[in-house]
Amino acid sequence: MLRLSVITFICTIAFSQNLLQNPGFESWSGGLPVSWGIDDSIHVYQEDVIVHGGNFSLRDSLISQTQATADLYQGNFAVQPSTQYTYSVWVYENDPAGRVRQGIYWYPSGSSWAADYSIDTTAWQFLSFSVTSPSDAESALVMLRAYDISTQWDGDAIFYIDDANFEAPATQPPVINRTFHDPINPSPGSSVDVYAYVVDDGTIVTDTCYFGVNNLNSPTALMHVSMVNDTFMYTIPGQNTGDTVFYYCVFVDNDGLSAISDTHALLVGNQGLYINEVLYDTPGSDSGCFIEIYGINAGMDLDGFSLVGVNGYNGSEYITIDLSGNTLPADGFFVIAQDSSVANHDLVTSSADLQNGPDNMDLRVNDVTIDALGYGTINGWYFTGEWLPAPDVDYDHALGRYPDGDDTDHNFIDFHDYTTPTPGEPNPYVGISERMNSIVASPVLVNPVRSGVLFSVLLSHDEYYPLMVYNSSGRLIMIAHNKYSVLNVPCGVYFLKSDAQGTGCAKIVVVK
Repeated sequence: MLRLSVITFICTIAFSQNLLQNPGFESWSGGLPVSWGIDDSIHVYQEDVIVHGGNFSLRDSLISQTQATADLYQGNFAVQPSTQYTYSVWVYENDPAGRVRQGIYWYPSGSSWAADYSIDTTAWQFLSFSVTSPSDAESALVMLRAYDISTQWDGDAIFYIDDANFEAPATQPPVINRTFHDPINPSPGSSVDVYAYVVDDGTIVTDTCYFGVNNLNSPTALMHVSMVNDTFMYTIPGQNTGDTVFYYCVFVDNDGLSAISDTHALLVGNQGLYINEVLYDTPGSDSGCFIEIYGINAGMDLDGFSLVGVNGYNGSEYITIDLSGNTLPADGFFVIAQDSSVANHDLVTSSADLQNGPDNMDLRVNDVTIDALGYGTINGWYFTGEWLPAPDVDYDHALGRYPDGDDTDHNFIDFHDYTTPTPGEPNPYVGISERMNSIVASPVLVNPVRSGVLFSVLLSHDEYYPLMVYNSSGRLIMIAHNKYSVLNVPCGVYFLKSDAQGTGCAKIVVVK
C-alpha cells in the first residue's frame, strides 16, 4: 500500500505511469518475455549484448516472407475514453530487410497506428506516438509490428527492442486482468469461489461481487473473503439443480475511479460432459484435426450444447459448433472432425480445426460454459480456460485427459501431451513416453512452508530448476533459477511448474 508521504509525489509524476508489465524485457520464462505475447511470424530471444537499459533486451526475428502480421503485444489495459495515451519504445534496427512500428487495438472497436517506422541506423532510436482513445474505449492492447521490405528481403530481418512504455493519464481506473470461478460447473449445494485479479496505480478502497440466481434484478452483494497478491476471492453459496448464477465484480480506487467486470454465468448441476481430447495442428495446411468430447451418460441428448472457440489474441469468438440434433454414443466419445479422414468421427465440420496456441475452447449449454480448455503460455493474452493453461503442443500431438473425463478444473493438471492421438477411443495411461519425453521422477515437496525460506528447503533436486511460481489467479509472480533462490511471497496457495517435468504442476501452501 502507498504511504501518505509519497502520494503527492506519485500524483506529480502520474502521467508518466507505465501500464506495461516487464517493459524492459528483464524477466523471461519458457523462452518468452514474461507478460508479452508474440505472433507466429516472429521468433524472440533474450539479448544481453545489444541492450538499451537494464541487463536484457528482446531480439525480434521476422521469419516469414509472406506474413500479414508479426506482432509483439501486451494487453489488455483498462483505459478511459477520449483520453490521450502515449506509446513509446526504444529500437535498435540496422537491417534493410525490415521495419517496425507501433500500434494500439482499442476495445470494443478501433485501432491506431504510428505514422513513423523505424529506420536503419547503428544507434538506438526512440519511437513514440500519442493518440486519443475512441469515445467508446474500454480497454487497449499495444503492439510492435514487424514488416518485411520485399525488394530487400534477406529472409531474416532482426530488430532489438527495449524499454517500452505505455503511459496512462493522471489518474487511471483499476485494471481487472482476469475474473473466473471454481468449480466451472458446480454440483447442487456446492459453493463457488470467484477470483478477480485486479491492479491499480494507487489502492483499491472498495470491492464488491454481486450475484443473482437466474437473473440480476436484485443482486446480492458479497465482500471478499481473502485478498492475496492483488487477487480478490469471494464465495457464492450453493444453489439448486438447474439454476443459473450470474455475477460481476466492482472495484473503486483511491481516485474515485471504478472498474466493472464482465457479467459471468455458471450452471448448477454437473452435466457430466467434458472436452476430452483435441488435435489442432498438423504439418503444413492442417488436415485431420478434431475435438473429442466425453460424457458419462450414454445416449445423452446434445440439444443446446455447443463448442465455441475464443481467440487467444483478442478474446473474440471465432467459431461456434452447434451440437444440437446429436446424441452421445454408447461408448461416451463424440468426435467432431475437420474432415472424414478422422477415425470414429460423429460430426464433420471445418470448424474443428482450432487455432494454434495461445487459444481457448469452451463447451457450453445454452451459452453458459460448463467446461473450458485454454492452451499456451499465459502471457499477455485472453485465457478463458480453467486455472492455468495446458501447454501448446507440437504438431501431430494431441492434448488429452487421463483418465477420460477426469476434471480437476485445472487445465495444466488435467491435459497431457499425447504423441499419438486417439479420436473416439480411451486415452492411454500417461507414461514416460507421453510426458513430453521428460524422464524425471516425480518430486516430493515439503508442504506447507514459510515465506522467506530457500527453495532448497522446498525442493532440493537441481534437475527441477528453473521453477515457475504462479499465484491462484494464474499469474506468473517469480522464477526460481536455482535451489538457492528465496521464496519471498505472501501467505497463500501457489503452483509450481518445472520445464523438466513437462505437463503437470505442484501446489504449495505458504504460511507466515
